[in-house]
Amino acid sequence: MNDSAAQHRALIERYFQMVQSGDPEIGALFCEDVVWIAPQSSPVGRRHAGKSAVLALMGTGIGLYDADQPMQFAFDAIAAEGDVVFVEMTLEAKTRAGLPYLNHYVFVFRMRDGKISEVREHLDTFYAQRLLFDPAGQSSPLDTN
Repeated sequence: MNDSAAQHRALIERYFQMVQSGDPEIGALFCEDVVWIAPQSSPVGRRHAGKSAVLALMGTGIGLYDADQPMQFAFDAIAAEGDVVFVEMTLEAKTRAGLPYLNHYVFVFRMRDGKISEVREHLDTFYAQRLLFDPAGQSSPLDTN
């Protein structure tokens, strides 16, 4: 891994530490014109362009979880190549409704000038929909009861 790839990886590791601790200075890690692409099957699925839009998306996401139970991240793989960092991880938390949440994520971060310029988020959106966005937290259109 070259020096810039190692610096990019360190920045992403810092990003996740800041997410986990709720650090309000996390916005300093993003370029002003950052883009976050969330899966289109998610209720927030679209291209979020600009630092304020990305921070608003992140704020919305935090509100889906129990604020008294910190999120736990388990990293399966982190790889940096050029200006891209790939992260495969599991997020474990409690939902706002108090239900256990355990979902697998892949993030692709692109860097520019020492900051995050793009995030592509991949996850099991059906699972997330059922537990985070469904007010009951448990129903599914596939349930047959």
